[in-house]
Amino acid sequence: MSDVLDVSTMRKENDAVRNKKERVAPEPLIIGDSESAEETARKLIPKYHPELASANIIYLCRNKAVKSAGKPIPGHVKKASPMEAHISRSYFSANNQDEEANFIMTVALEVWNTMQPNQRIALIDHLLTRCVGTEDEKTGEMKYGIRPPQIQEFSEIAERHGRWNDELAELGDSLK
Repeated sequence: MSDVLDVSTMRKENDAVRNKKERVAPEPLIIGDSESAEETARKLIPKYHPELASANIIYLCRNKAVKSAGKPIPGHVKKASPMEAHISRSYFSANNQDEEANFIMTVALEVWNTMQPNQRIALIDHLLTRCVGTEDEKTGEMKYGIRPPQIQEFSEIAERHGRWNDELAELGDSLK
């Protein structure tokens, strides 16, 4: 046996360890307009959400979903902040409108692309249902906001206790 260390062998071993530690660059986040979400919403608003008929909504998509508790979120809607509303003027000025965004709706393409058409419609309907519009009786101006879902419950609680509150009972009656 030789007590001499082979330097070239050590370098190769170190290179192999170093290569394992290298990470692949993550896919960049890409955000764009979502014509399909907008088209779906334009069909749903007159039928189910007439209070949003005059609302200005920006429809966006992103290639990667935001995750919550490790699960991808298929879509999100928010009331436009004053800064987003201001910036959105250029978005709406392309259509010769002097308007600001009231809401920004975003769908995650990695989830959207796996959904059936009826699931896509349900997602957009869900997001639109979170948006509320009420007319100010004094000024006649529409005021917009976001509301939370009526029910937030764990499946194991529903399994153990069933329709234990009015909201769950109402939901159960609504399910087809």
